[in-house]
Amino acid sequence: MSIERFILIAMVIISISTILYIPKDQSRKALLSFLVFQATTWFASIVLVQTGSVIFPVREFTKATKVVFTTEFFFYPIIFVWFIFLSPHKISVIYKILHWILFISISSWVAYFLGKYTNLSEFIKGSSYLNIFNTYWLFSLQYLLCFLYIKWFFKKNLRGGI
Repeated sequence: MSIERFILIAMVIISISTILYIPKDQSRKALLSFLVFQATTWFASIVLVQTGSVIFPVREFTKATKVVFTTEFFFYPIIFVWFIFLSPHKISVIYKILHWILFISISSWVAYFLGKYTNLSEFIKGSSYLNIFNTYWLFSLQYLLCFLYIKWFFKKNLRGGI
């Protein structure tokens, strides 16, 4: 088994095992967060592939799409679900900013290292620094849009913020 297949299997195991820690009364929020972020990563990945910015040489479904299924449809959305659940509610702005930076950094650096050291993705355009900047920018935009949507959707149910 190649290192790429091992990484994909490990990501699936990590994603499924973290789902078990979601409280049952929060499963609705987790599912919506997961699906919303999954839709944005799917859209962004398809756009990046079609523009020729990124290619995914090792994929699970080679004939269905040109995108890696596990990272885009399991791993990054699970990171966003935990971003939503661990969001600070009544804490200072500095902690909220650090929370955003931490989770966006996790997603961005995972994407960068997968592109740099494996065949799961390859950045075609730009230098390493430009690719890091682009992944930060893209994930920041995705996190912001999805966060605002989740906040709006659960506005009536929230007592202490999201």
